[in-house]
Amino acid sequence: MSEIEKKPLETEKFYTEVKKNVKNSMAYRDAVQLVAVMIGGEIARLVSPAINKYQEAIYEKTELSQQPNVDECALASMTKLWHGENFEGSTEQMSCTEEETFLDSLYFVLKYAKSENALEDALVANDTVCGDKKARKVIIEMAFDAK
Repeated sequence: MSEIEKKPLETEKFYTEVKKNVKNSMAYRDAVQLVAVMIGGEIARLVSPAINKYQEAIYEKTELSQQPNVDECALASMTKLWHGENFEGSTEQMSCTEEETFLDSLYFVLKYAKSENALEDALVANDTVCGDKKARKVIIEMAFDAK
């Protein structure tokens, strides 16, 4: 494999292992971090920004958490802190890279994992933001064992 070619992310393996740990009473965020370290590679590199953005979005003292469209702003600023950027969302369907889809989906999974209706809440939030909604939906359903 050349340096230009990338290995596909092991998304299914990642969520299978996360779910095993969660079923053994581990908090979802802890399970995500542990499995990322165990799998390593690109997954490990991608988990940190998603966790950071999730924390920024839910911590009520951050500017991001005060945005009326917090989820859309969180996805738009995934790898940097939100500084009140001039942001106008779009509801159009856009394709995303595998890494972006993984990051965005993980953000929703982390944010809604503690909800009583985690899958439903995450999917509703997913539908309200721009980007590749269909690709994110597949991963969110995988994370919450939707059939």
